[in-house]
Amino acid sequence: MAGVTSTGLGTGLDIKKMVGAIVGAEKEPALAVMVAESEKATSAISAYGLLNNSLDAFKDSYSDLSRKSTFSAANYSSSDSSVLDVNLGVGAETGSWDFEVQQKAKAQSIVSPSANSYEKATSEIGMGEISFAFGTYEADGSFSANPNQEVETLTINASNNSLSKLRDEINSGGYSVSASIVNDGDNYRLVLTNRNTGEDNAMQLTVMDNDGNNKDSSGLSSLTYSADVKHMERTETAQDAKIVLDGIEIKRPTNNITSVIEGVTLNIGNESKPGEKVSLTIVKDTSLVAEQISAFVDNYNNTISEMNALTAFGGEAGEDGVLNGDSTVRNIKTQMRAVLNTSMPHIDGAVKSFADLGMLTNRDGTLALDQNKMYQVMDTDMESIADFFTASGGATDALVNYDSKSYFTRPGSYDVEVNKFATQGNLAGGIVKSTSLPISLNSDNNSFKVRLDGFLSHDIELAEKSYQTLNELVDELQSKINSDKTFSEKGLGVNVYEEGGAINIASKRYGEVSTVAITEIKDSTFFTQNLGLSVAGGVNGEDAEGFIDGEEAAGDGQLLRSTEGPSKGIVAEVIGGELGSRGTISYSEGMGAMLNHTLNGIIDFNISSADGDVSVSNTTIDAKVDSLYKNLKKVSEQEETLNYRMEKLEARLYKQFNAMDNAVSGLDNLKAYMSATLDNLPGYTR
Repeated sequence: MAGVTSTGLGTGLDIKKMVGAIVGAEKEPALAVMVAESEKATSAISAYGLLNNSLDAFKDSYSDLSRKSTFSAANYSSSDSSVLDVNLGVGAETGSWDFEVQQKAKAQSIVSPSANSYEKATSEIGMGEISFAFGTYEADGSFSANPNQEVETLTINASNNSLSKLRDEINSGGYSVSASIVNDGDNYRLVLTNRNTGEDNAMQLTVMDNDGNNKDSSGLSSLTYSADVKHMERTETAQDAKIVLDGIEIKRPTNNITSVIEGVTLNIGNESKPGEKVSLTIVKDTSLVAEQISAFVDNYNNTISEMNALTAFGGEAGEDGVLNGDSTVRNIKTQMRAVLNTSMPHIDGAVKSFADLGMLTNRDGTLALDQNKMYQVMDTDMESIADFFTASGGATDALVNYDSKSYFTRPGSYDVEVNKFATQGNLAGGIVKSTSLPISLNSDNNSFKVRLDGFLSHDIELAEKSYQTLNELVDELQSKINSDKTFSEKGLGVNVYEEGGAINIASKRYGEVSTVAITEIKDSTFFTQNLGLSVAGGVNGEDAEGFIDGEEAAGDGQLLRSTEGPSKGIVAEVIGGELGSRGTISYSEGMGAMLNHTLNGIIDFNISSADGDVSVSNTTIDAKVDSLYKNLKKVSEQEETLNYRMEKLEARLYKQFNAMDNAVSGLDNLKAYMSATLDNLPGYTR
């Protein structure tokens, strides 16, 4: 305040009190309004903090309902889990079964014999090239290569010519076998084991020995294990798992068996004792899902109750809630109710809305849960509950698959029409004459190159042998083409098959990128006359064509991708069937994701900031809190302005009152002077 504090010497008035009263009469009403606004904004910020925390807790409460794994909804018991254990998936079938585990799936294992052992782990093994092929050893001892598995090669030179370096090369090189070295007490021996179990994954190891002899027991060829030459010894036979259920024998190449009981993976640990069976019982377990749904309802109700208390009119003790009349809270409640009232008719199953799960809305906005209805739905259609809460896609046609969607895809069901099927690039050879069989290949006529899907192979060399049948040659062609390093690195491959006596080579890919051509043959005359193959290009593949939701779709192999409208970005895979209308493809976002989208647009994730994050307002509460902080700042600025104005007013009043006091004092002095003068005039009497 101003420094002038006159005591009213001229007039006897209390000028300080009078100025204070005048300034206070003007300042206090305005300041009271500002203080009230500041307190209201501060209380509202605190209230929105509570609401924000409540909404955040609700968002966390249903996170498990957004995961498919939550809906396994079953428990199991095994009479001997060391023999047979299980993993349960969504929709696991319930019941009781008796299994006899007759055989575990095993991987082949071979070891260098004591006669071919090594003095040290660093002993040299010889140089050349090792080839690993995979397939089946037949009853007659012959080996049939699996055409779907690549032949893997490893070059041994001066840099890795030792037992230990061979082991390290195999284990670090991504091969389908693992290697180890054992010391039998006298010498070191190499052990090779398939990484894959199953009788179709037996191993054949052949070598190209730099010493010129690929079959003797010295140098690199001492590691040979093939149909003809076995310098290594087999310690474990490749075999399938074999189980018996109700007299039905079931074989699989692994010990994790699917597609026997729906939604169940059988895990074999050991073989049963002869004549003994393992009893497996699977029962429904809805407790976890029931707990999650109940928690969802409780947390939702806590949030709504928090909003009701904050916006109450004449609540407890007759006081209004801090946010009474706040339109922002009403908007939040409206958004949340809108999600809970959403129906998703495009998904399959009994549950298309919260009401179908037994959730109904009370008058105060909270939810009431009919647990009897909830348990009834869980007992009959758990898959539907999973689809309701989680993102899912599907198609009504068994030969049309839901592949994917994009950010732009809106939930819904969309018509699919197929006008053309995708095809594979294919190269068809001429008919192989029966007089050409058997066909003998050697180093002079077994080499060629292939361009597949735009990529050129290295030299492809077929095994030097006599091929007795066309199918034997077909399998060799497929195996060696698929084993080419360029193709295997890029995930490319072919299917080679015989049709009408001719060899056909088809790309595994579909669409315009699918091409097959033979670009080079070492002995083209021999290939043409005996295999019916020549340097030539095949017929290129074509993309699928069709419509999704009435709009022309973009074809990419067997995929049709929507490019327009609400279905934009959804992808259908057409794997067969007929041309024309093919039902619908649908995408459901899932209620969990829908709630997340809504709450992510409401919750303020930076509300803990001391003054908000007023530069950016990304969500509903964020914008509101930022507005309140801006209002606080505005009130503070108004208060500073008011104080400044009042200081000026006070100074002006003190100046005016002091001037008046001085004037009155001057008049009093004049009066005294005039009185004294009159008293001194001659002849003056009272």
